[in-house]
Amino acid sequence: MFNRFFLLIILCIHVSNLAIASDIKNLRVGVEAMNYYPVMDFTTPQHRGLLSDIMTDFGNSHNISFEFIPLPLQRFNHWFEDNAIDFRLPDNPRWTQSGTAGLVYGEPLITVCDTSVVLSTNSDIPMNEVTRLGLLYGFTPAEKWQEKRSNGTLTIANERSVRILTRMLVNGLVDAIDLNIATVKNELMSLGLSEELVAVAKNVPANGVQYRISTRLQHDVLSKLNAYVSLNRDSINAKAQEYGIAAGTSCD
Repeated sequence: MFNRFFLLIILCIHVSNLAIASDIKNLRVGVEAMNYYPVMDFTTPQHRGLLSDIMTDFGNSHNISFEFIPLPLQRFNHWFEDNAIDFRLPDNPRWTQSGTAGLVYGEPLITVCDTSVVLSTNSDIPMNEVTRLGLLYGFTPAEKWQEKRSNGTLTIANERSVRILTRMLVNGLVDAIDLNIATVKNELMSLGLSEELVAVAKNVPANGVQYRISTRLQHDVLSKLNAYVSLNRDSINAKAQEYGIAAGTSCD
């Protein structure tokens, strides 16, 4: 009798666990295959960074499991069609390469200030003296550089990694790189160099870049994510500050 009762308990626990597991919604998120830590780094199975934290915390609070699928940036506007993903992260309707019919965008998860990073000894460099700018491949030059680019007084060096751009800056191959300074400092430390080597260019305005998420079909989940971000805005901004990320609606 006792054995039968014990087996019944085990069976009920097993069925209960299966019911809980079946309630978990599994969704796939297409992410950029690049290391841009601490904003994001999905290049290893142990994804890390602020965007990962936001999505994971949201998923845990809503019984949603997100699988992050690193995909090449040059295939950005084909992610939904070719890879059957549910979301694309990050995304922004202003990014010309992101055009896909029927996309719906979430509210900004975070607004990151992409600063112009220079050597500390050049922190006072005037904007008109920046003639060589480093930029990640696939990133669009900020509007502030368009006139200099058009009149031929600015050369842009596009590279595929933050590490290469950081080395170029340290070696004097570019005058500045347009990145969040926390990312550059993190790369310097991984190279065994002092993060004090670099600083934000004081005379070059920073640009606020909204990191959003897009979907074609998961509108209900997107609405829940928007509500979660709105409710947790202060804690998200505090976590960005802990990471050393320059973020906020104003990038003065």
